[in-house]
Amino acid sequence: MTVSMAASINSATAAASSPRPFEDTIEQRLQACVICHGEQGGGVKDAAFPRLAGQPAAYLAAQMKAFRDGVRTYAPMNFLMSRQSDEYFVEIADYFAKQTPDPAVIDARRGAPLDRTTFEAGRVLVHEGRPADRIPACVACHGGALGGTLPAIPALAGMPRDFLIEQVGSWKSGAHRSAEPNCMATIAKRMSGADIVAAATWLSLQQADHPPEARPGPLPIACGTP
Repeated sequence: MTVSMAASINSATAAASSPRPFEDTIEQRLQACVICHGEQGGGVKDAAFPRLAGQPAAYLAAQMKAFRDGVRTYAPMNFLMSRQSDEYFVEIADYFAKQTPDPAVIDARRGAPLDRTTFEAGRVLVHEGRPADRIPACVACHGGALGGTLPAIPALAGMPRDFLIEQVGSWKSGAHRSAEPNCMATIAKRMSGADIVAAATWLSLQQADHPPEARPGPLPIACGTP
């Protein structure tokens, strides 16, 4: 091996092992988020972490603030948000709101075995609710395509099944606190465990291919801000 060849190899090796330069871009600063929430917040197949991409910005900012202030409790998020400002929450939320959910996540989930009875019960509950039990349809608040409604009602389409079960279950138990009137707590208390699983099963398999929409009219139940 010549001296010049050895020098070239050493230079290439050093370049390959060098850390990526710190650019201080929003994309680079949010690399910690993609570990749980997927690239650009687009979601993950086999975990209960929610997708962030395409959610209403005001909703995302409100949730980060809730973690920082201890209104929502999940230790990793409480820690990560603990020293962040409202202004930075807005910057993060605006970034993720502009990203596109990853369709491959849903395609991969659809390959798993499915209880068709549960799936169909979920579809009915999501689109029609159950008026006899005063359970409104999910689409009445979260949009006809379940992509969320502006300014701050979140998208449900394509969210992880276990995440949805945990969230609705925590409203049902009283562990999840939201601004009064706490509409989701009221609705969750009217749902059975089977209802929650059915709705979550159906929602988790829907492609998240619609952005948040403007609200066409009043909500079916009084609801505080996130």
